[in-house]
Amino acid sequence: MKDKPAMALPGPRSIAILPFVDMSRGSEHEYFCDGITEEIINALTRVEGLEVTARTSSYAFKNTTLAIPEIGASLGVASMLEGSIRVVDNKVRITVQLVKVIDGFHFWSEKFDRSMDDIFAVQDEISLLIADRLRENLGHFDIEDEIMASYQVPIAVYKSFLKARFLARQLNKPNAEEALAILLKVIESVPSFPLALLEIHAVYSFLGYLGVMPTAQAFKEGDAYLQRAIELKPDLPECQYQLAQIHYWQKWDIAGACELLAKAIQQRPSYSDAHQLLGLILISQGNYAAAEHYQDIALRLNPFDASTHYHKGVFYYFQEKYEDALRAYKKSLALDPDFLFSQVMIAAICLLQGRFADGLAAYQDLPASSEKDLSKLQGITLAYALQGNAERVAAGIEQLEEATNTPARGRALTFLILVHSTAGDDERALKVMEQAMQERLPMLLLLHHEPLLKRLRSKTEFQDKMKQIFGEEKPLTLRTRKKYKKSPLKKADMDRYKSQLVALMSEKEPHLDPNLSLRSLAQMIPLHPNYLSQLLNECFDKNFAEYINTYRVEAFKKRVADPRHRHLTLLAIAFDSGFNSKTAFNSFFKKMMGKTPKKYWKEVEKE
Repeated sequence: MKDKPAMALPGPRSIAILPFVDMSRGSEHEYFCDGITEEIINALTRVEGLEVTARTSSYAFKNTTLAIPEIGASLGVASMLEGSIRVVDNKVRITVQLVKVIDGFHFWSEKFDRSMDDIFAVQDEISLLIADRLRENLGHFDIEDEIMASYQVPIAVYKSFLKARFLARQLNKPNAEEALAILLKVIESVPSFPLALLEIHAVYSFLGYLGVMPTAQAFKEGDAYLQRAIELKPDLPECQYQLAQIHYWQKWDIAGACELLAKAIQQRPSYSDAHQLLGLILISQGNYAAAEHYQDIALRLNPFDASTHYHKGVFYYFQEKYEDALRAYKKSLALDPDFLFSQVMIAAICLLQGRFADGLAAYQDLPASSEKDLSKLQGITLAYALQGNAERVAAGIEQLEEATNTPARGRALTFLILVHSTAGDDERALKVMEQAMQERLPMLLLLHHEPLLKRLRSKTEFQDKMKQIFGEEKPLTLRTRKKYKKSPLKKADMDRYKSQLVALMSEKEPHLDPNLSLRSLAQMIPLHPNYLSQLLNECFDKNFAEYINTYRVEAFKKRVADPRHRHLTLLAIAFDSGFNSKTAFNSFFKKMMGKTPKKYWKEVEKE
């Protein structure tokens, strides 16, 4: 396992979901296991008050032999979910268990045997149960009655979608092209499947960014699919996120992009990509205080993602805090040694620190293949410009100009701006910039505070162009919490329900049922589970497990004091009192009474 990023202490309501293990014969369903895992992660990220580790960081521990407490500590979470999936014909068995990181205690496990045709329902069922058990054991937060969208998609088509998404996640040209071919067949079968439409848009954007397709063409091709997805499911957080990318990178609509990302975060509070993009947009504006807030959330949710640390490096780089930036870029490369963008930025910092020979060597060491050649070419040319080697600079500029006639035209034009200005030709840099603005090249957004353009940035012409791109910079008010939520219980209602609950516990003794849940107890009052959770938290200062186990301990004490129960074992009496786990019983009893059950038993015998 790669070096562990420095982590803060985990919040009590934080969880990571490890990739489900494929237990199917022949191990043919890895993509299916990964897909189900990702859907459950996405569902839980919608729960406000629950902090869910992003897929990338959870998958950093795929196939690991590390123990749960070590993984959880590395990810900075209080709880972990692990599971397995076995597929036989049209049947699926999903086994899951929740584990406390601090002591490795398994506080919930369940097995689901279902038809593959019910896969959407079982994903929602599992997600809700996980959220319920976390709330019961960790403290109050509201849970929607349904946290996962359901789609009318045949299981064969859904499996094809999961396979395509699995390929697209590999982030390379061959797999992206294969994924696109599969996805286009998926929407031929089910034209109204928004997740497939969104994935097609993401793949086109990726191919355009790589330079495999001309950027403008890739954006145009992908946009049609995004618009169809938005028509079908406008409130999907993924729709808001991808639409925000268009508003930012293509339309240069900063305020619109930020509003869309805020909506996405309202729907999915643990949406790390949305936090990261929002942070980058604020960085490009120079709004560093606000940017740091969202970047730190992204880092907390996705600590093992090379891109997240890269963006933290950008945060420092634009402020010319180069040593901090270098640390962030090196963390990025520790997670992914081939992460090109961090390699490029480290080389650029060498130049900015006056270490021209080191910078030149760093650029020369970059891999040379397809689109990556331009990063290498522009960097080498920058280094020669700073060294005053006019001949080498002219040769580099000529090659970059030739690249403007290829699918990588956008990157070539942006790099020409940097090279011309560094070589002292600000007039040519501004002319290329004007051309790039006419084509609305996305990378222009990142030149606003680029240290390599420090001299050019001081010119009125440059500042005027930036105003055209960014418009009048106004303070942004971002609402990332849900605007409309169920009203909390009022004090008068709390007092009434508190009395009802105490009476119920005394008269009906529901705590003696080992399968009692927050939802089943709420039905007995009756009261919505969210309100009962709030009631327990605010009126009794306990979560559900603590509240119920307190009654169970008292029931155990009464039975131990009764001579008629002396023929039973301690564990038998504990189970009669409502406990269903020896470990849970021993742990809670000692926490509440300050002594072990066995010691308490002996003390009672002496009386």
